[in-house]
Amino acid sequence: MKSMGRIIRGGERVALSHYHLDPAQWSDMLCVPGATLPLISCWADDARAYVLLLEGDRPILASTVVEDRRYLAPSSRFAGAEWGERVSYDLYGVEAMEARGNGTPALDEGGWTSTWPLSSRPGPASGGLRPLGGSRFLRPEQTGLSGPLDLSFEVLKGKIRAVDVCAGGAHRGVVSRLLGKTPEEAMFLVARMTAGGFVAHPLAFARAVAQARGQVPGPGVRDVWMILLEIERMSLHLFDMARTARGVDAELLATHCDHAREAIAQACSEQGVSRRLMDTVSCGGFREGLEIVPLAQAVHAAMQPRLAALEELHRVFASRLNGFAVLDARLAERFAVGGVTGRASGRSMDMRRREAGMRLEALRATGSSSGDARARDGLRLAEIRDSLKLMERILGSIGLDDDEPAPDSTDEGIGVAEGARGDVWYWVRLKNGRIENLHVRDPGVSVLPVLGVMLQGCPVERVPAALGSIGLSPAGIAL
Repeated sequence: MKSMGRIIRGGERVALSHYHLDPAQWSDMLCVPGATLPLISCWADDARAYVLLLEGDRPILASTVVEDRRYLAPSSRFAGAEWGERVSYDLYGVEAMEARGNGTPALDEGGWTSTWPLSSRPGPASGGLRPLGGSRFLRPEQTGLSGPLDLSFEVLKGKIRAVDVCAGGAHRGVVSRLLGKTPEEAMFLVARMTAGGFVAHPLAFARAVAQARGQVPGPGVRDVWMILLEIERMSLHLFDMARTARGVDAELLATHCDHAREAIAQACSEQGVSRRLMDTVSCGGFREGLEIVPLAQAVHAAMQPRLAALEELHRVFASRLNGFAVLDARLAERFAVGGVTGRASGRSMDMRRREAGMRLEALRATGSSSGDARARDGLRLAEIRDSLKLMERILGSIGLDDDEPAPDSTDEGIGVAEGARGDVWYWVRLKNGRIENLHVRDPGVSVLPVLGVMLQGCPVERVPAALGSIGLSPAGIAL
């Protein structure tokens, strides 16, 4: 019996991990009995439909032609593909046949100047804003989210029964603005995709571009990237812990998290880089003049003495987070939820472990897999400790060589970075040195299908604490 991976590899190989499937092969992939590979992302444009999957710890990309604006829906096999199908319809007008769900718009709320704006044949505006579902609507400032993600709820006796998400207000059209630019020109926008990934997003993009060009960054660049990513991880973990703590009236813990995050930001500023490390990653390496050793030492000195107090305060207030915003292990696996949210639910995927040169002995974080807010915050603290240890290991052997071979140049590449909130993925196709096509998958997308289940039964007034614990970032969802 053929496996899903074998069916995909039976297609025409067009890049290192990309296979073109004809419609029959695409259908076979979606219908084959046996194990389903985890879905990373699904998208489509005028010409082709794509699914990016994970085989072991390696990505594999399958695509098929879109005929008469239609393609067989990946959501017929991959439950998490529905969001990508809805986004693709809103932007390109391509229809996923036999799709799950009700097909409600993901982005187009009826206020656009045209329908299917990225299509080669856009239609007239639909005319009039669509009504939001649910009996209660929370404005963005009421959710505690740092971006305009529209959430409406079905509420019974003050508790949530169901959630409807629309990202139209958060959609900025960033990806379409990157097309036609050189990777170096595009990096300025990529570095500003979301405050939840000033390092992770440009790093995943730089890795995708390097693969497309048939390049492998040297060990010195690789280690600088690793350190920058760990600094960002600590900062964002502290931010998400502070949001969660404030939502359950643990103000003392929130204040300590804020102070620790500010100490990291101040250390960065004193070393001549931005407080949140914006513009430190470039396509070929890192910002000119960046001195990584004193930066890492300064951040380590700022954070290490504060960790014990944070761990003690977490133990004091942790009971307030018991059984709160729970993600079941089966759902975490089914929807390939990554980052702290997935790992705290028992899905142990961490894309750092596949990186060449990674000091694996430093990645020791374990904890409860109960999937609630307590488990997530406990894991965040454990990962902060790991980040400090990993920085020590890298500084002790910075630039350590490895034997990673350079891939063939195919003008197409896939890059990933394990950000603080999960795995960030970029797929890039170049033509004459410029971006011909691009797809971005922020880890927040994998949370959307399970958000309703996680918030079910949650009192409306505790929604900000729940979303803070999950680490949801609207800016990364609707690019």
